[in-house]
Amino acid sequence: MSKFEFIMMFVSVVVAFAMAELLMSWGRIIRNRHRMEQPWLLAGWSIWLLIIMTYHYLGFWEYQAYNFTRVAPMLLFLSAPIMMVLLTFTLMPEIRHYRTTNLESHFFLQKNWFFVMVFIFLVLSRASDPLLPDFAYTWPQRMLGTLLVTLSVIWLLFTRNRKVHFGLMIFNVSYLLLVSFYLPVRGLTAF
Repeated sequence: MSKFEFIMMFVSVVVAFAMAELLMSWGRIIRNRHRMEQPWLLAGWSIWLLIIMTYHYLGFWEYQAYNFTRVAPMLLFLSAPIMMVLLTFTLMPEIRHYRTTNLESHFFLQKNWFFVMVFIFLVLSRASDPLLPDFAYTWPQRMLGTLLVTLSVIWLLFTRNRKVHFGLMIFNVSYLLLVSFYLPVRGLTAF
């Protein structure tokens, strides 16, 4: 087993934990759907989060070129998947039995935590890209999509306008779906 395979086993467990928590939350919401109100904003951002997790996981493949021998690069490499787990816990609600849950209200209560953590996740994901051998030549292409998503996330931090949140959620999900059909995955957030 190579060093990269060994490290990827650990990373896979962390990413799988984040995805499992997201999917289990969807299951709890579906099972209690008769007590859920206004689910669309939360549903859109949770789909966005699933796409981001998939992108991030596929982006690890490029790092097989890096020789992990020190702890600091390894911690940097693992910090973004750990942030994904925290993002999932922040976004998804606790479902209380026999109580109606307004998912949009929950989203607006959590939005600042969620978008600050998304920003931190994007920074951490990009911070490990200089470990890649071709980073000096490919950083402009790697940064464009991340910059678009980061700017929209910063805007969402400072507004409670429902239309802006819906518009930017639709933009972000549509953008990620569009580029997922046309662009190869490069790095941990190369969309």
